Amino acid sequence: MKTITLLLTLFVLFSVCDISAQNFRKKSAFVSGLIGGAQISNSNNGSENPVAISFGGSFGIPITKNLFLYTRGSFTSKSNFQSFYNTSYLSSQIQFSDQFVEVNSSFSQLLFNGGLLYSFNLSDEFALGISGGATFAVINQEAKLLGGHVISNVDNETIWGYFGGAMVEKYWEDKNVTTFIEAQYNFLQSDAPYHPTALNNLNFTFGVRYYLSRSSF
Repeated sequence: MKTITLLLTLFVLFSVCDISAQNFRKKSAFVSGLIGGAQISNSNNGSENPVAISFGGSFGIPITKNLFLYTRGSFTSKSNFQSFYNTSYLSSQIQFSDQFVEVNSSFSQLLFNGGLLYSFNLSDEFALGISGGATFAVINQEAKLLGGHVISNVDNETIWGYFGGAMVEKYWEDKNVTTFIEAQYNFLQSDAPYHPTALNNLNFTFGVRYYLSRSSF
């Protein structure tokens, strides 16, 4: 929550700053492709969270010189990894002696983000972007005891939430094409009977962006 608040504060501050001395890009929509990793907050006992491969794309439509309507879609999955499940959220008839039990897990998550992206130049080569908005996710998850008994199964559950992120973009000689790295946190609000933070994730991605019209920096 503190991370989201900080990102929103920075967004407001940069929006009101007078940075007209910089040479900003002309208005242009863009499309992006991205790949990276997502650290999933599985229902565990505080041990290291699993990291899964994540890939997707994004699209931006300019509103003002530096402000874009921003959409982003990504898919994350990981199969047959060991984790610790919080049994206090289960309605299973099996009695557990410990609150956390070791399980084999499989997980997939389809995310759609929609909001705003504010991007401004740091120099002739680099720009900084800050994004935030709403998240819609489709979740599949299964947790099995080491003996094979399924204790949790989530099938195409849809969940709403919100996201915040930051990116650094690199300009190249071909001013229609840039590369970027992005960190984004997705907070998903679910009333399902398992650990309430089990579906949140932190994404770290690398991407290539194409501007649909030639831009100046």
